[in-house]
Amino acid sequence: MKKVAVVIAVLMCAGIARGQGLRKGTVIVPPTNSVPPQDIGKRSHTNFLIFVPSAKNGKPSPQSSSPTGEIPQSLSCVYQTWAGNNSSGSGCPITTSGYALPSGGANVIAIVDAYDYPTASSDFQTFAQQFGLPYGNECGVNHNAACFQKVYASGTPKANCGWAQEESLDIEWSHAMAPYAQIILVEAASNSNANLLTAVQVASNLVASAGGGEVSMSWGGSEFSSEVGYDSSYFSTPGVTYFASSGDTGGKVIWPSASFNVVSAGGTSVNRNSSGLFANETTWTSAGGGPSSYETAPLYQEVVPFVYSSGFRGTPDISFDANPYTGVSVYDSTSCQGLVDWMVFGGTSVASPSLAGIANESGAFTGGWDGGSNGSSVQSGLYANYNTAAGGKGSLDTGSTSSDTCTYTSPNGPPFNDITTTSAGSYNAMGCWDYASGIGSVRGLTAFSSGGSSSGGAPPAPTGLTATAGNGQVTLSWNASSGATSYDVLWSTSSSGPFSSTSTTSTPYTVSGLTNGTLYYFEVEAVNSSGTSAASNEVSATPTAPSFSLSASPTSFSVKQGASGSSSITATSSGGFTGSVTLSVSDCPTGATCSLSSTSVTFGTSPQTSALTVATTSTTPTGTYAVSVSGSNSTGTIKSSTTVSVTVTNSKHGKHGIR
Repeated sequence: MKKVAVVIAVLMCAGIARGQGLRKGTVIVPPTNSVPPQDIGKRSHTNFLIFVPSAKNGKPSPQSSSPTGEIPQSLSCVYQTWAGNNSSGSGCPITTSGYALPSGGANVIAIVDAYDYPTASSDFQTFAQQFGLPYGNECGVNHNAACFQKVYASGTPKANCGWAQEESLDIEWSHAMAPYAQIILVEAASNSNANLLTAVQVASNLVASAGGGEVSMSWGGSEFSSEVGYDSSYFSTPGVTYFASSGDTGGKVIWPSASFNVVSAGGTSVNRNSSGLFANETTWTSAGGGPSSYETAPLYQEVVPFVYSSGFRGTPDISFDANPYTGVSVYDSTSCQGLVDWMVFGGTSVASPSLAGIANESGAFTGGWDGGSNGSSVQSGLYANYNTAAGGKGSLDTGSTSSDTCTYTSPNGPPFNDITTTSAGSYNAMGCWDYASGIGSVRGLTAFSSGGSSSGGAPPAPTGLTATAGNGQVTLSWNASSGATSYDVLWSTSSSGPFSSTSTTSTPYTVSGLTNGTLYYFEVEAVNSSGTSAASNEVSATPTAPSFSLSASPTSFSVKQGASGSSSITATSSGGFTGSVTLSVSDCPTGATCSLSSTSVTFGTSPQTSALTVATTSTTPTGTYAVSVSGSNSTGTIKSSTTVSVTVTNSKHGKHGIR
């Protein structure tokens, strides 16, 4: 207990904020949360806190034989993700009676953490059995596989009880929110970013092979200048949605939560009245969030103008209970710093796996939301639902006041809860999106589904986008979206924006005035009177100036003295080049005749080829010659050439050698 007491003393100076609930006790910050300066960009750390309630004597009670925090039933009631609600469940008390558990979930949620958690499987089963969650053969992709699986990303990692506590929280609460998803724990060899990203790749492959799902990362660290280079390499597997904790330092941004390809999971406080009934949800003052220092503002945050105009990615995206004073029940049978069995956990490490579970239960990986071509399509859908639910009021939010109100609505009921009370670090909670809690928290399953913005709402995202480059322009084509009255065409020289845009009522559409030789990225959104869809898949193209090139096939041949050989010369247009090309031959071998079957080819007709023939005489010197074929347009301003290597051999050279 002496070791625990030391940790508690350090923590009480840290000033962890309490919620409005009645719980009394102390919060412990585990050593695995510490981020030494030398670890920035190299190692990541956990984002969980442990609430230790006071016993009758007023001293901390380090262990419990039964759950004392929020449970799957109570938070399923708060966030309205249950299968059905009885009136006796009104007020969402912390009890297993009166209302049901979530009943959905499919495919795979992969949890990525560091080091080994030896009792993961048995602890997972204890948690599931405690709350009546499915386990074993009831659960799985085909309802006939084990509900839980542990995978080593590389080698056999060593055990670490602090990271094991993180893993117990992650696997249990992803399961709590999506009971019929298969939970796979992927353990990295260590908490180095290199090992964790290896584990992310393993997790991504497992999720993708199961048909889609989520990867949750409850770890992170301070931002670093090279972080953007990892985003597309590790967080863009088709069909996989990535979640990461926003951190446990109020108003501070961490990575990978800052990645534009990741859903940043923020933190709230679930407050209860003196009767133990749900009262309200406020921002947790220690929740991470704010503008990234390195990640550019993604296109999906265009609906939050003050963020998008800043040019930098804003976090978090969406929030969940994270205050340790209003924390969740977790079971871990391995003692760590004197803490064992049932504990109460907080921190944004609660939010990441729980929101991944809600997204899974919502079926966010089906229906085209994350069907394979756009690594940020779930984020795009989430923000499209936000824009629809907020009535396009994001522009009212200046990021500095709390006077604006934003009552979320949608055709199928409000998918979000706008959190407008308290602050996170220096960022105030306010109407609509803010750096304290992002969009807010979920209410029901439509936040992560097309039901939040369809059925009378915004049209579906355009599909089948293609791009054809020309001279200073790119022509885009896509499939029409049902219910769309117009389309927003967007382009940028960066895959993450900021994007220029224009509007059109039809497809195809040509974007003009582009710079030749520059790579551009394009997306299209569908628009109607109810709102704007998620973005289409992203395509790229490079405009080029009109030109042509010549090529030869074969590029070399041999011919005996007195014989002839040939090669086909092909002219290829680029950048929309049209017109005729005049061909000529030079550097013909001495005494030989070089000719073309056609000295002119015209684009727009077929074929654009000419046959080069090299005819030698008995006196043509042996050796290798570079015969050049050149082409020029009618004004002589555009030229190209190709070379054919011709080897002239002795006519007396036979299969027995020179006679």
